[in-house]
Amino acid sequence: MTFRNSQLKLPYVETPLIPSLYLSEITGAQVYLKLEMVQPSGSFKSRGLGNLVYQTIVNAPPGTDLHFFSPSGGNAGCGTAYAARQYGKKCTVCLPTISNPTMVERIRKTGARVVIHGKTIAEADHHLRTVLMPNCKERAVYCHPYNDPVVWEGNSSLATELVKQYSDLAPYEGDSDSEGSDLSLPDDDRPLSRRPDAVICSCGGGGLYNGLVQGFDKTGWHDVPIVAVETEGCAALNQSLAAGGEQIQIETPSTIATSLSTMNVTKETIANAMRTDRKTYPVQVSDADAAASCIYFARDHKLLIEAACGTALAPLYNGKIKEILPNLNQDSTLVVIICGGTSVTWDILMSYSKTFDVPL
Repeated sequence: MTFRNSQLKLPYVETPLIPSLYLSEITGAQVYLKLEMVQPSGSFKSRGLGNLVYQTIVNAPPGTDLHFFSPSGGNAGCGTAYAARQYGKKCTVCLPTISNPTMVERIRKTGARVVIHGKTIAEADHHLRTVLMPNCKERAVYCHPYNDPVVWEGNSSLATELVKQYSDLAPYEGDSDSEGSDLSLPDDDRPLSRRPDAVICSCGGGGLYNGLVQGFDKTGWHDVPIVAVETEGCAALNQSLAAGGEQIQIETPSTIATSLSTMNVTKETIANAMRTDRKTYPVQVSDADAAASCIYFARDHKLLIEAACGTALAPLYNGKIKEILPNLNQDSTLVVIICGGTSVTWDILMSYSKTFDVPL
């Protein structure tokens, strides 16, 4: 992705796409993991919120004194703060009292100002917009965690990057001995013979999902199914689709996956999920399944992930993916977005083990 009039380095990096022998054995399909946890901020939010910070800077008049403001449950604020730090800009992050202390400390380490206010992200957001931003001496820039087309554009880089990486793994049409093969074509001009049977992601407000849809539309993967997974305590997409497309508001979201704890999903998320040219499977999992998946993933892959990411993995570990996609077999391919691991510690996994009776 390129932008005009700028030599600035982008605030996110290309992340690995790796096979998972463990999840492949569990599901009976070929499973690949897109490791967004290795982004500078520790999650995919470096793409979307980083893009918002980047775009604002490169399009502002020279000499503009900018101050970025992020209402966040954690990852969005962290992504904003890391990007602002990279460019030497001020940043204030307002988080609710439910926020993970590990995440709060990580944001503080960037040099950003951290304000704790309210019991929910919505209350933190209101305080940020009505109290903190009006008292700012610089040009205040509001950074919504997920409801912004610029954020979706940044997140779409994940999808376009994934398509390229997958093309390096999957065979090209005509790569066998069939007639019509032209291996002299440049990589970007060769048609792919395979695509994933599904891409699986967690869903909070819909920023990641919207970015995937946008990126896949750009690259010809408009018909690749997406499995969008929520926890039962804040399943706004599931409830909105069950209501025929009405944007349902969840007054008191309740989940251990605080990064997903939003009161609603965007209207664009609902519209995308109702499209007929791409199948979206809205799935709900329990907090127990999300927590267990974090523990299983640490055991299998020796990587620590947070509950929001465990949410995406839960349908694979608990077997629900076979109900969603009953035709899975050894030739099928699944890609899971490993969205982040910033707010997890070994102590948190130990608490999950005790609370949900899952052996470490």
